[in-house]
Amino acid sequence: MRYLFFDCEYATSKGGVCKLCEFGYVVTNENFDVVNRGNLIINPAIERSEWDWRVVRTILTRKIYEYERQPSFYSYYDDIKNLIESADLIFGHSLNQDAKAVNDDSRRYGLPSIDYDFYDVKEIYREYSGIKKDIGVVKMMEELNVKGEENEHDAETDAYNTMVEFKAILDKLEATVGEIIELCPKAKDWTADYKVKSLEEAKERHEQELIDSINGKGSNDILRHGNNRKRFLQFLDNVKPQRDGTKLKDKKVSISINYEEHHYKQMLNLIQLITNEGATVVLKGSESDIFVKYDVLNEDGTIRKDSKYNYVLEANQNGSNIQIVEFPEFLGMLEITEAELDDLPIPSFDFLNDENAIIKDKRDKARLQAKNRKNKETKNNIVYTSGDTKGATLGDLFPDIFKMFDDDKNED
Repeated sequence: MRYLFFDCEYATSKGGVCKLCEFGYVVTNENFDVVNRGNLIINPAIERSEWDWRVVRTILTRKIYEYERQPSFYSYYDDIKNLIESADLIFGHSLNQDAKAVNDDSRRYGLPSIDYDFYDVKEIYREYSGIKKDIGVVKMMEELNVKGEENEHDAETDAYNTMVEFKAILDKLEATVGEIIELCPKAKDWTADYKVKSLEEAKERHEQELIDSINGKGSNDILRHGNNRKRFLQFLDNVKPQRDGTKLKDKKVSISINYEEHHYKQMLNLIQLITNEGATVVLKGSESDIFVKYDVLNEDGTIRKDSKYNYVLEANQNGSNIQIVEFPEFLGMLEITEAELDDLPIPSFDFLNDENAIIKDKRDKARLQAKNRKNKETKNNIVYTSGDTKGATLGDLFPDIFKMFDDDKNED
């Protein structure tokens, strides 16, 4: 048997497209005796301005000129293809990202896709240890109490250390390679036609979550880093009054975190209703004129702590005059009941079509600007027929939205 462990480093992965500068590999027999190893140092063939300088400063072990003096990926393609196709089994640490990087450069140079199955040692370790968090090569070796080679982020060293950690798992479990593969089906992945199975599945999953967020389906929670939080903040930045109400003229309103964090759809409608009455919604309770209190009971019958409410009390003790209103009373001011609020459809996100929309997320902004440019070009070249019209679909607004996940590879 012939096992291949490989690891890649990138000069850049901006825009979701990886450009390789290292392909490190270790080839072993079934006893994990090393029969071949090396590091292909690659000229990414990009301008100096295109390099990811965070990666250059904190990850890569060589200077830029050392890469620029080497051949391009095109020259190494056959070597990489032969290494992959001559292996019986292929392993790596978070190898789906590295497989994608090889795909990206193959496509960039007009070279055929290299199609193969592979196994992610990180996923095997997750099964072994029962953890769900991401873990790097060095940390994994520490937890396995094994020592590998130094010089982290050299692609050859990382490939070798991945082999060391994989062998350590097998030794601790007293299992064979075949047994561990059978025990950890999630570790198996594959790439074909320039696409990596696990990454494509992740795109589909996150796309559905995003669609659910915009349509008000799925989770009604506003998690700190979730899609609902992102859309909630976008709506708050772009909401405009739909009528000239004056019930809350020039007031700043803040709503209990106890309500906000579990009522995504309702919060969007409350933002609209409050804006319709001449007021604005603020996130910090201490900066509000009106704080809407919403009590939630813990299992033991005590009232759950509300950080916003505590800041309001502190502000009032220091001289502020924030009016504290119970949630039902505040809904009465808006002339709506809680049941009616729950039944309202999610407000429109049509503002995302507006070139002047406030989009603070740089990746969303870039995609929306690209979409608007494309729409202008389309209008200049296509004659539209009459018929029913609909708002822009998610696919129209975010054609490349999941490239954002690839941008974060080096943050693992």
